[in-house]
Amino acid sequence: MTLSSTGFDKVRSLLRRRPSVVWRRFLALGLALLALPLTFWPDVGHPAVVASRDLPAGQSLSSGDVRLVSLAAPVSGSFSDVDAMVGKTLGSAAREGVPLTDFDLARASDDLASVAVRVADQGLAGVVRMGDRVDVVSPSAEVLAENASVRETRGQVVVLTLPRLNATRVAAMSLDHALAVTLR
Repeated sequence: MTLSSTGFDKVRSLLRRRPSVVWRRFLALGLALLALPLTFWPDVGHPAVVASRDLPAGQSLSSGDVRLVSLAAPVSGSFSDVDAMVGKTLGSAAREGVPLTDFDLARASDDLASVAVRVADQGLAGVVRMGDRVDVVSPSAEVLAENASVRETRGQVVVLTLPRLNATRVAAMSLDHALAVTLR
């Protein structure tokens, strides 16, 4: 009776044996040589569209307003195509170098308007910045608008973006009186 061994039996027999020291060193050297190029492999990053300068709320984006950068980690809701951003309108102010996300874009809506308001407290007018959220209060302590977005500031005048219904009330009241704003 003869024992015939197949290729499978030979491989199984080799795997049962303990590898020699030379073989283990050769295997360790091969793995080290394989890992060496991977340590210098460039990270391709995650492309994201960022503002190329500080942008006010309500601005329609042009190709000069945005640029594409590579980030180490992905940003949820970010865009990876500059051309897709051209023509979109910002719903809130954006800082230079900060990735633009779907939350930064204005929703397509006809019910928003911008109105210039003369702020009663000149000191507060200097504190309010583009992108802040404010409430507008009349001299009789009536809240005219809540959560309005500051689009622009110029001295004692603040341009606010708010629902059209509130914008007409705020505009009518600001013709006769300087209004107070409260920061959120």
